[in-house]
Amino acid sequence: MHATGLQMDRQLLEARRLFREGREVPSGWVRGEVIRSWQRSREYGLAPDDHRIFSPVSRHALRRLQEYRDQLLHYVEPEMERLFKALRGTDWVLACLEAEGWIVRSMTGDRACPDLGRALRAGGNLDETVAGTTGPGCALTERCPSVVTGGEHFLEEAGGFICAAVPLFAPDGELAGVLNASRRHDGRAMGVLEPLALAAREVENRMVENLAGDLRLAVHYRSELTDSPVRGLIHFDRDGRLLGANPVARQLLDLARLEGEGRPVTLERLWGSALPSLRRGAGEPVALACQDGGQLYVRVESAPRPTVAMPRRDAGEAIAGPLYERALKAFRGGVPVLINGETGTGKDRLARWLHERGGAGQGPFVAVNCASIPEGLIESELFGYEEGAFTGARRGGMAGKFEQADGGTLFLDEIGDMPLTLQARLLRVLQDREVTRLGGGRVRPVSFSLLCATLQPLDRAIAEGRFREDLFYRINGLRVALPALRERADLAALMDSLLEEVSPSTPVPRLSPAARRALMAHSWPGNIRELQQALRLGAVLAEGGWIELEHLPAVPHEDAAETAAEPPAGTLDGQTRQAMLAALAASGGNVSAAARRLGIGRATFYRKMRRFGLSRQAGDGLPDRV
Repeated sequence: MHATGLQMDRQLLEARRLFREGREVPSGWVRGEVIRSWQRSREYGLAPDDHRIFSPVSRHALRRLQEYRDQLLHYVEPEMERLFKALRGTDWVLACLEAEGWIVRSMTGDRACPDLGRALRAGGNLDETVAGTTGPGCALTERCPSVVTGGEHFLEEAGGFICAAVPLFAPDGELAGVLNASRRHDGRAMGVLEPLALAAREVENRMVENLAGDLRLAVHYRSELTDSPVRGLIHFDRDGRLLGANPVARQLLDLARLEGEGRPVTLERLWGSALPSLRRGAGEPVALACQDGGQLYVRVESAPRPTVAMPRRDAGEAIAGPLYERALKAFRGGVPVLINGETGTGKDRLARWLHERGGAGQGPFVAVNCASIPEGLIESELFGYEEGAFTGARRGGMAGKFEQADGGTLFLDEIGDMPLTLQARLLRVLQDREVTRLGGGRVRPVSFSLLCATLQPLDRAIAEGRFREDLFYRINGLRVALPALRERADLAALMDSLLEEVSPSTPVPRLSPAARRALMAHSWPGNIRELQQALRLGAVLAEGGWIELEHLPAVPHEDAAETAAEPPAGTLDGQTRQAMLAALAASGGNVSAAARRLGIGRATFYRKMRRFGLSRQAGDGLPDRV
């Protein structure tokens, strides 16, 4: 063995001489990964007699070290500590490097060479472009475990060491860094590569486990290994879209190929409608057929288990969307808020939410629907009346809505339908803050916060003489336009908020990926009211904590069947999609303008956007504001 080792060392020295002279190294003399690294090192302008690995650490390097410390070491340091306990009394030096070769942490054994500890100090860089051929340099470039021994190092100053390195991969498949172990090269067997690989697996698993997703699955081709450190781990969000996976899962499921096809990788794309089967498995491995015809065992490792009551997201805040902070701030400051929106978009809900949080919540909330009260009664409803003011008047009279709202909030819904003659009297009340009941002479002071709502465009009503311009300026302190559901970019978040509100049970059931897609695809002509009813039905019929497609009303269910992925370019749907993209690009992302360009209604345009997935998928060429 010793003679063979000397012969190999001589062969390596001869190979180095030939390489240095620019001559071809005979095949088999040097391992392929090493000769490739030598060639790259030379292309980087390095020379074997350069001095790189013992140079002082710069301040710039230390600043970079700080950038990566918290990000990477949160996952790596616990595993390094465990491994170092076994190596502490030896001459090994452990190091963690980030993806550009910067050493972010090192641990030195009790008998380690001081020079080696200095070479692997935090802040140093062992990337191939800096230090040539090393174990970590090769692992970073070749993206696989690497061992570099003695004279295999490109720099002569590293020739007395041996190093083993294992790459670390982030959940998105990108390189996160390297775990490395080095000591003096004295001919002894290494025996550290497998422990390094096990530590790397634990780090990668920890990264996947830490993803903020709703469903984590363990996969393997052997059922008993779905509960072992070598299992594949894959994490999905609540819509069933891939968040990340460890290298084992990426290899078993060929995720790189699927991601390269340009479509989102989803649970349904991998295993069809397998989610109910997985849930029924109760944490046990379930054999599932893969799209390529193979079979893997899949086990639910983590799913939402809300054992502690979590604070529910405020549905009023969700209805207001990104404008809620401005609306609330204005309302709290005494500025009247005018809410516009189609029927069912939640104008009354937003009004109540503003009242409850806007400083008037201790007083009454008085709502008046100006479109539903007969014109002959609306004056008495608003101003009240004294006893005997008219035939049928109540004994003792009655306070009107203005008086009832004193100290609280008055919400005038559908104010665009208020009779023109009454608008003048309303304006006077808003200016003077006092009312006189019908049939009486006593002036009564009132103080209330004002909210108004209408589905009508008031500027048109003003132009047509149906609405007073001076009243408009009095009520339009801040205008909040609630979009129709088909126009909302935050529909998924709004659905979750409303589901928490309408669900009769705790924990609140969740929407399956198929059910969520069906709801996203529907055009919602009834807006929030229609969505609430659909969610309420789904929550009541939910089984096992999940709302499936069959639990939804018929119309969204039917819409889901029409929703398709990107259609082939040569089909009519494909041409329609391309025309829509072109119209959106030409109009700068303005959907209304794009719809006019194509000669179709805005609602139709939005419905087709949802059908073709244009508003929600990256890479469609849509501007961010669509």
